[in-house]
Amino acid sequence: MEKKQNSAEITTERQNVASMKTSKKEKLFYGLGDMGNNLILMFVGSFLTLYYTDSAGMAAAFIGTMMLVSRVLDGVSDIVMGIIIDKTRTRWGKARPWILFMAIPFAVSVLLVFNVPAALGVSSKNIYVFLTYIFLTVVCNTAVNLSYLALLPLFSLTSQDRSVATVVRSIFATIASLAVAMMTPSFLMRLGGIHNQAAWSTLAAIYAALSVILLFITFLGVREKVQQIPSGEQKADKKEGKPSLSASLKILLSTRYFYITVLLFITFYVTNGNSGIGIYYARDVLGNAQIFSFQALLSVIPMLIAMPFMPLLFRKFGKRNTMMGGLAISALACSIGLLNPRSIPLYLSIIALRGFGTAALSTAIFTLAGDIVDFNEWKTGIRTEGLATSANSFGIKLGTGLGSAMVGWGLALGQYNPELAVQMPGTINAMIMVALGIPLIVYILCIVMLIFWNLEKYQPQVVQFIADKYHNKDNKVG
Repeated sequence: MEKKQNSAEITTERQNVASMKTSKKEKLFYGLGDMGNNLILMFVGSFLTLYYTDSAGMAAAFIGTMMLVSRVLDGVSDIVMGIIIDKTRTRWGKARPWILFMAIPFAVSVLLVFNVPAALGVSSKNIYVFLTYIFLTVVCNTAVNLSYLALLPLFSLTSQDRSVATVVRSIFATIASLAVAMMTPSFLMRLGGIHNQAAWSTLAAIYAALSVILLFITFLGVREKVQQIPSGEQKADKKEGKPSLSASLKILLSTRYFYITVLLFITFYVTNGNSGIGIYYARDVLGNAQIFSFQALLSVIPMLIAMPFMPLLFRKFGKRNTMMGGLAISALACSIGLLNPRSIPLYLSIIALRGFGTAALSTAIFTLAGDIVDFNEWKTGIRTEGLATSANSFGIKLGTGLGSAMVGWGLALGQYNPELAVQMPGTINAMIMVALGIPLIVYILCIVMLIFWNLEKYQPQVVQFIADKYHNKDNKVG
């Protein structure tokens, strides 16, 4: 009799966990939001430095420093926005309303950034560029991106389900990045070239409009499943469902996995900001600017092929081991590329290998914050989606800012001159080190950090805890 009862309990527990999986449609709608986000972020990350130096006439050293300063300010805005999300109480939930409210300002900020008034003097241009870039990154992107990241553990309640949702998100984000990378150079030429302000304005408007539409779809199609005030014994005392900021911070800062994740985001996303060197590398090192489009294609196709297999690999080998193996492949690719950096076939081959190698980390990295949130709730009863994702968002922005700054600083150290048809040897060497040397260092550092990530050993207990607590069909925010 007891064995039958235990069997029934186990079956019920498994059903509870299975019922927390999100629908395919909801994953699709969530993924479309990151497509909208990446239309803007890829355009900014890969082409803004080129626009500033070759169209707006800005100094590369100033651009690099300005981008890094803005990312430091992002650290403050991320924490503030994380607190705001954790304290938000609406019928739409905690994170969703900010995606709705900030989508249009995000689009407007892109239009401002890519429209530097030509009539301004050098000092006035510097001020305009700094203020508009701050508005884009520190205010608008923080609100949209952090809300989007915080939404994941609010609508997807298990680590494995989040891995699948993140695969969908990553595929859409990758498609958006590929589309921007491949279409932008040809569109710029058709619209008048990189020195034509109207060409940049038109492209910025197109990407901004598409971004708003896709972010609205995410808002309408995704529902938060975690109650604003936890159920069970905490429901009787409303205050217990709203932990203080100091308590939430103390819990988060006492978890070593939190620090590992933040450092991992900072380090890995250096390569994201570093992507701005790609158009320079194709044009000046390889001698053909059109190769940039092929480079983007070859970096994305291996990722798109590999990503659907990631949840299976995560289950079989674990997320940490899969990520480390992929990073080792990417590090090897960069090492090979440095042997003959001017070879077009070799360069395109190692770009493809890097894309394949980073597929695991690109997929899994956004699930780590949710794993920490669940782990801390299992230990303390308190969820901190806003604060946890704000730290990760800070890592993304600081890493991207560092990568972008390295592009500007590298060009400046190499004495880049936009007026020269053929760059000097020192400039070429600087571009090679930024494009291949920095990513090599990044991949090695990420492998070292992942050695200390062993949170997966707690997953069975954490998953069952979440299943027991949130298996409630009425537990949805409309």
